[in-house]
Amino acid sequence: MSRRLNRYFNSNNTPTAPAASASSASNSTAQLNSIFDKYHEAGDPPNIIGVNGAMRYLQDIGIGLEEPTVLVVAELLKAPTMGEFAREGFVDGWKACGCETLDKQRARVPALRSSFSNDEAVFKKVYLFTYNFARSPNQKSLPLESAVEYWKLLFASRFKAQMDNWIEFLETEYKRSIAKDTWNCMYDFVQLADADPTPELASYDIDGAWPSILDDFVNYVRKKQGASGMDTS
Repeated sequence: MSRRLNRYFNSNNTPTAPAASASSASNSTAQLNSIFDKYHEAGDPPNIIGVNGAMRYLQDIGIGLEEPTVLVVAELLKAPTMGEFAREGFVDGWKACGCETLDKQRARVPALRSSFSNDEAVFKKVYLFTYNFARSPNQKSLPLESAVEYWKLLFASRFKAQMDNWIEFLETEYKRSIAKDTWNCMYDFVQLADADPTPELASYDIDGAWPSILDDFVNYVRKKQGASGMDTS
């Protein structure tokens, strides 16, 4: 958008500037549709890049399939579900970044990778997006196994003191799928846990407005730590 505005004003408002801008936008759309079509395979649904094409595409722009940057790109392009890209989101997402060629998309990846680690607003947006992205279309909640794998990926550099306890609690005590409210609240809980130097999470208020699963987890941790004088009711 800023590029088009600059082009318009630098042209001294000549009548040809808006047409040139429209032509540039149309060309960008055509280029992005061409890239999309390159990775769309014969067996894929209309206007969807399926799993095989998505894997090839991510590898071609330099993103490892097991790194969290996959989720950053998925959020940017409004991917409908894991292993798929939709045409509209693909075109609109990259057009908004001014990345209408594979070379420009590849060159953008380091900034996207860095933003996940260094821009809290980006991290939160990607984290909240991941819940719906990770679910299959017919699932009302996220299977526990999937939730654990995505939490490991998203919180690899966070929640270090409690991640093992969290997974142990989920797999041995909770044993159920994860609701969206739980997923969303985990963003705030991880921030609290990372700021709390105590192994028993002393700053957590059991009577606060947290989901019951987190109350149960904190009680689990406190019991495991053998903390005396803590409320485990």
